[in-house]
Amino acid sequence: MKIISQKREGNKVSFEIEEGYERFQKSFEAAMASAGKELRIAGFRPGKAPRNILEKALNQEAVAHHAAQDLIAELYPEIIEAGKIDPVDYPNLEIVQPATKDKPFLFKLNVEVYPEIKLGKYKGLKLAKKPSEVTEEEVLAALGRLQERFSSVNAEGEKELTPLDDEFAKKVSRYGTLAELKAEVQQAMASEKMAEVDADLKNQAIAAAGADTKVDIPAAMTAREVDIMLDELKTSLARSGLTLEDYLRGAKKEEAALREEMKKSAEIRVKGKVILKAVAEAEKMQVTAEEISAEVKAMGAAEEKIGPEVKKYVEEYLLRKKALDLLIEKASVKFLDVARNKEEKKQ
Repeated sequence: MKIISQKREGNKVSFEIEEGYERFQKSFEAAMASAGKELRIAGFRPGKAPRNILEKALNQEAVAHHAAQDLIAELYPEIIEAGKIDPVDYPNLEIVQPATKDKPFLFKLNVEVYPEIKLGKYKGLKLAKKPSEVTEEEVLAALGRLQERFSSVNAEGEKELTPLDDEFAKKVSRYGTLAELKAEVQQAMASEKMAEVDADLKNQAIAAAGADTKVDIPAAMTAREVDIMLDELKTSLARSGLTLEDYLRGAKKEEAALREEMKKSAEIRVKGKVILKAVAEAEKMQVTAEEISAEVKAMGAAEEKIGPEVKKYVEEYLLRKKALDLLIEKASVKFLDVARNKEEKKQ
């Protein structure tokens, strides 16, 4: 194989490739053999007809086209390695010159690749962390909503609320006293709020790191992220016994419209992933085999049963996680305390 030319414009790389007649002929023979096995010719068992009869029975142009496609698929990994590219989509192909005994096989290949990125500032970012404490008023409000949920209507159509006492706690939970129920509600709300605060801080960090970062996100990466977001939505709906079709009917929209709505969020998510990958590379971060094994086990998968693609996915995820931890560790975080109107800085 010979790469005649390689050009990059933005996130698209184009190649002109030449391959000798001998390798094309090998692919052609394989295509002929494959087509012959599927072809039924009177008087012969499948795949046993003589070559001269096969040639008359088969469309030689169609066989040559299949041979060309098969050969390009075989050459593609070599092109990726030789061209030092990281494709993010399937390539577009154009056969320029079919192979003959005195002419090589020529074709063009265009593919969208991982974007080039110019990182901005990612250390010393200014972040603000919201308070994660749960107030007494918030706990009482949650109990009030629970009280409303278990309310009843009397004969006059008036709503009656069950008193907030130990009997109420026994009725709506596994606890025997209101104090225990109140403590459980407070703990659940605290865990939820802490998760929200941490997620907000991480989003701030990624957004701040992206403020001065120069990167053009390929359309194929955004489209793939939309697919991921749809899968996440399907999983979330399934927990409630619903399907995506149920959701779309309720929202009165088509899947195409939903995909379009998701594009902006998907692009933001992809940009965040690209930034974190670039930070990990800039900091020369690495993931150990032990860390990958631990994460695979945490996913509930058997390491010996997962393929290299899954391991690569896990490795990239762990690298992004390390990069995000670094952004927050090196940031200047202002801790907001709304209740006491105090601010404390962590340098």
